[in-house]
Amino acid sequence: MVAFMDNEVPSTQRVSLPSKKPRHVASLLIDNYDSYTYNIMQMLAQVNGFSSSVTVIKNDDFDGQFVSAWDHFVAQTAAMAASEDVELVLNVVISPGPGHPAEVKDFGMCADAIRNATVPVLGVCLGHQGLAQVYGGQVVEAKEVMHGRTSRVFVGNDKSLFAHIPDGFEVVRYHSLVIDPENVPAELEVTAKTDDGVIMAVRHRSKLQFGVQFHPEAVCSEFGYQLFQNFRDVTLGQCASKCELHHSNHPEKNVKIQAPGHVQQSVKTPSYRVLIQRALCGQASLEFAECVFSELFGSSKRSFWLDSSNHDTVAGTDAAKQSRCSMMGDGSGPLSYCVEYDVAKVELRVRRQVGADDEKVEIFPGQNILTHVREVMQAHESHEVVFNDDNGAYAELPFAFRGGFVGYCGYEVLGSEQEGKNLFNDKIEARSERAPDASFLFADRTLVFDHRDGVIYSLSLSESKIERSSEEWHESIKNQLKQLNETFTQSSASLSSSVKSEKEVIFRPSRSRAQYVADIEGIQRLICAGETYEVCLTNHLRAEYALRDPLAFYRMLRRRNPAPFAGFYLSNPKNRFQSLEGAATEDTYSLCCSSPERFLRLGADGWMESKPIKGTRPRGRDATEDVAIAEELASCEKDRAENMMIADLVRNDFGVVARVGSVHVPRLMGVETYATVHQLVTTVRAQRRQDADVVDVLRATFPGGSMTGAPKKRTMHIIRELERAPRGVYSGGLGFLSIDGSCDLNIIIRTAIVTPNSVTLGAGGAIVALSDSDDEYDEMLLKARALVATIGAYAGAGARVVVD
Repeated sequence: MVAFMDNEVPSTQRVSLPSKKPRHVASLLIDNYDSYTYNIMQMLAQVNGFSSSVTVIKNDDFDGQFVSAWDHFVAQTAAMAASEDVELVLNVVISPGPGHPAEVKDFGMCADAIRNATVPVLGVCLGHQGLAQVYGGQVVEAKEVMHGRTSRVFVGNDKSLFAHIPDGFEVVRYHSLVIDPENVPAELEVTAKTDDGVIMAVRHRSKLQFGVQFHPEAVCSEFGYQLFQNFRDVTLGQCASKCELHHSNHPEKNVKIQAPGHVQQSVKTPSYRVLIQRALCGQASLEFAECVFSELFGSSKRSFWLDSSNHDTVAGTDAAKQSRCSMMGDGSGPLSYCVEYDVAKVELRVRRQVGADDEKVEIFPGQNILTHVREVMQAHESHEVVFNDDNGAYAELPFAFRGGFVGYCGYEVLGSEQEGKNLFNDKIEARSERAPDASFLFADRTLVFDHRDGVIYSLSLSESKIERSSEEWHESIKNQLKQLNETFTQSSASLSSSVKSEKEVIFRPSRSRAQYVADIEGIQRLICAGETYEVCLTNHLRAEYALRDPLAFYRMLRRRNPAPFAGFYLSNPKNRFQSLEGAATEDTYSLCCSSPERFLRLGADGWMESKPIKGTRPRGRDATEDVAIAEELASCEKDRAENMMIADLVRNDFGVVARVGSVHVPRLMGVETYATVHQLVTTVRAQRRQDADVVDVLRATFPGGSMTGAPKKRTMHIIRELERAPRGVYSGGLGFLSIDGSCDLNIIIRTAIVTPNSVTLGAGGAIVALSDSDDEYDEMLLKARALVATIGAYAGAGARVVVD
């Protein structure tokens, strides 16, 4: 049974008799393309009492017609009420979003919802402003932009929406527009303000319609759950009850990787077998890992190395948990192949090795990379995992990978899928490097280094009927590792000589300092107009330099700038890197990455984790200065605002695919220290719903919010226009997608994209209202400093960025 709360409801929808069934609230949440809407959805579902109680629609769904959207919602909830044998009482929530409520392109059906809804309505931020706009008030630019910043709110006489909430509670604000206090409609009553008089809440004098300017769903807002529960109680027509939920109730949750046991299979006779063995014990140092990769995979035409290169520098700390294991391999296995994706052509390329020097290339027009990934994972779903320790007993493994894809996905890949293939096409050819937009190697033979316990594991994926070759490979690898260990010394891991340059390597930014500063000023005007909250603006730095030995360069980089999510990825099927006549081709490229940032970790048990970074400072010259710099970063209002905006954005992205109530922030804005910089880092975790897989998670979260800004969709369009060229590989994700549905991807920053005749770096930073344009440009150069210096050391003649 569906209940309405207004005498003007059509008689066919009116409830005439009281119901004895349990009463619950179902909410229609209208999304104004914001990056915080699903935080509201998660909280509403929790206070409403069941996960399916919230229906989210975009403001332009149903051709922007609220009546059609409402009819759909009513039919949906009626079916739900009948199946659950409950009475559902309905309400409407209007989300925040970019833009102005007077603009149909920004507010869509929301104005009609306010005019015509016959149930309680709650507007948040843009929805709050829309109440004033609809009833004849004015929405104007605020005297001070408040994005990711906190204020205290003082409540008037409204004890319905603000019941059980003390006066002067602290909230997070994300807005640059406000209701003009001189033009508040007569129909609305102001119910809360800041101490300087900015309107923070209104309610309709005769209808159950409420608005709040602040964001109750923000991780640092107090009493957000209480406010949403009060709205629920208003909807039910009952006295407000005290809410026991709040963000600080989210303790550290157990996200330990599940042990594979002996067999994981979906049918009695699995089609594939994952065999894992201890190949070497007592030696898994960073130096030995480098030696092993160089000796076993250094001459491979395609290879990968996901490298926790900072393990030694963080041993014994909390950061050591994310730097425990590294993995490496190449494309020589019997099931291995390379799959690449071209955004402009919407074209998938599959490359398979044929003989020693040739490869077969198959082209699949119109197929997306993630469609291919999902099909391959489904094909390998029937598999068993076999691992025995030295005594023949089953044991737990310290890593999640079970064979599958290793590689990267560039920034535009999912944007093109979500927005239509033409979003970036007119600018694709202007990109700075010729590497594919996405490239993955299907890895069926892998070595995994447990740096903490000093164990190297060998892992093979094979068809169950053909196991002999994989067992022979395990034995061969074990013998090779034993021989390498017997001859290994620290000196044997010394760097090989590189081709030295006679000239200094010169990097030139894709946009001049003057243009970059002008772009920052343009962003700040858009922020003031309410079009965006934060924009991650970036620049490409390109050098016309033939780097002949990407591995030698990466070995130098990992020593000079170790990082938890570092990596090396190579495609060199024709040995063009070594050829003096090397030319840029689509099949020859390398990524040399020293990323400190985890984009997404998803375990086979469904737990997700992201560690967005916003806020960077250089290390100090001595210990005293270093501590002072770290403390300043931790307390800087601008950096905390940047970080908070992205933390809430990641919570939102997780919320799209997460089990209700599982999204939490175990660590908010902590300082993490690396070889050359301090970073402000937040950890966000959640558990994926059972009906969502790794591809659904990637589509909900990619690209990482720390490289876009918020709201994500609107801001990505702004980035596209300002940066004038696609980002390509930079700011995408590098890592693995395992056949069991787990994954671990970094954010591709602090990375050199190398082709036979050029080296390209990306660098940038978040632009907010508080940004200083000169400081932002200097921060962009700071983030490129370690890579530029390492290029200079590799080349022998130095390197620098020419700023014009």
